[in-house]
Amino acid sequence: MARRRARRARARRRPSPRRSRATPRRSPRSTRRRLPRARSPPRRRPRARSLLRARPASRRRPRPRRARARRSPRGPPASRALRQCPSPRTPTSELMNARGTPLTLVLPLLFAPLACSLLAESELADKPLGNAGGGAATGTGGVGNEGGGGAPCDGACSASEACCADACVDTETSAEHCGGCGQACAAGERCCGGDVGCAACCATADCPQDHQCIGNTCVLQCSGQTEACGDVCAILATDPKHCGTCSNDCLAGHACAGGVCQPGWVTMTPMNAPSPRQRAAAAWAGARLFVWGGQDAQGALGDGALYDPKTDTWTAVSATNAPEARVDAVAVWTGDRVLVWGGGAANSSAAVNTGKLYDPAADAWSDVAVAPIGRRAPVAFSTGSHVLIWGGTSGGSPIAGGALYDPAMNKWSTMSTASAPNARTHTGWVWTGTEMLLFGGRPFGSGATNEGFGYDPTMNKWRSLPTQQAPNSRYDAFTVWMNGTMLVYGGRNVAGSALEDAAIYDPMSDVWVPTTSNVKRSAPIGRTGVTGYLGSRVLLAGGLDVAQMPATDGHVYDAASALWSAIPPWPSGNSHEHGTFVWTGQEIIVWGGLDKDNMLTSAGERYRP
Repeated sequence: MARRRARRARARRRPSPRRSRATPRRSPRSTRRRLPRARSPPRRRPRARSLLRARPASRRRPRPRRARARRSPRGPPASRALRQCPSPRTPTSELMNARGTPLTLVLPLLFAPLACSLLAESELADKPLGNAGGGAATGTGGVGNEGGGGAPCDGACSASEACCADACVDTETSAEHCGGCGQACAAGERCCGGDVGCAACCATADCPQDHQCIGNTCVLQCSGQTEACGDVCAILATDPKHCGTCSNDCLAGHACAGGVCQPGWVTMTPMNAPSPRQRAAAAWAGARLFVWGGQDAQGALGDGALYDPKTDTWTAVSATNAPEARVDAVAVWTGDRVLVWGGGAANSSAAVNTGKLYDPAADAWSDVAVAPIGRRAPVAFSTGSHVLIWGGTSGGSPIAGGALYDPAMNKWSTMSTASAPNARTHTGWVWTGTEMLLFGGRPFGSGATNEGFGYDPTMNKWRSLPTQQAPNSRYDAFTVWMNGTMLVYGGRNVAGSALEDAAIYDPMSDVWVPTTSNVKRSAPIGRTGVTGYLGSRVLLAGGLDVAQMPATDGHVYDAASALWSAIPPWPSGNSHEHGTFVWTGQEIIVWGGLDKDNMLTSAGERYRP
């Protein structure tokens, strides 16, 4: 110990090397802070308590008392110990004890962090390794980010739950986290347990009616009197959606009894129906009734709607790019679109040669090429590939000839005039599937005739029908295509008297065969009357009676027995004159026109034979 003190004394007496004037001298205080260079390592490892030793009180040099940092009331006790730890650049002479007294480091600076670490650990003992906020950000504990009180899942999830997206989730039943966080089931699937995974069903309660969950799949199980019809079990004897056979829909309002759809009239809903009108264009558009245009008390209309007899609902037709308002136009279903064409203004007899195509699936209109000539209330129907337009009027006079419209090419072509009939009105017509047949009418708008013609659109060729045994001259006759033949019934003669006779024309044999009838009725085109054919029965409804008053009932002709039976009057009693008369293939639909007081109506009714 004496030798060590002597060495220190000699080191203090040793003169310092001379410095140049340009080099500033260190202050005495800076000199005091230099560590003495260790000449040799200690012979034995010092005890932990000798790592930091204070100088003897006699050798302490006075220095300004350093102000003690004010303790933060919210900081943890560990902050005091951590503030005493020197950085690698901190002079060792500035290390102080808890009272602020400077300490002298005996060993090299390499051991200073170790000593400070021991001091800090003594202060941090038994304290959680959290953050300043004191809570974990995820899970139920441990080290987290700054926060106050933890996440929503902290300590709240049960043993069967997992914390997924900051929420406690049962991974045995959750479709978003099936078996684990983020493992979502596909649309329409359920979580059937973490081990099973996602499936269509887990229990029968998950399945639709009449289904059972078998192998995690909903399986239709019909029993008793029910039969499987698609994805439902139906009682064919009473189910109106599957009456007698699957998918045989009786349509809204008709009951099913004994496997047979009950006939009769039903009233159509007025909800969302078009406004009251007359002289509108109408067509059966595959599964719905299409109505557009017409006239009310203010003039021509430019709107329309679709009616669905399965649901008894109306849906408005888009007005964007729709045709201009008009009356006496025609509507023809092409197979995927409706052609609205011709007609004219309500206060004029002139005809227009423009139209539009309406797509019910897209509820959108598209443009149509301009036709060669305009027509009002012509004969119009679809051949399958073209729309055939023939006859009609313009300026109050009948127009001869016709045209074919190709919707695929948006192009018009003119019908041949060779052997074609002259201009005429009130002519009966049918489409056989390959040929248009015409009978009777008023040549040049007056009189009556019993001439008949046939037109083949594929060959663009006309032919004349035989007159032998043909019905007498007439106009406004009921005509219908039935079982490969054309039935001509009723109408009016030159004097305007109602007729009750009927005849059948067979194109294959090119002969007429008279048939029985006992009802006098006529069917002026665009005014009243409709025909339909179902099985072996012909339906005739509406028309004008002997007194030329609108009829509200009809008749059924059985081609097999050549017998007639009555159709009861429709329930409203409205005449529906100048209204919509359409055969759908299952029902007769009568809508709009005039009521029994000759006022416009939006009422309608349907008849199922």
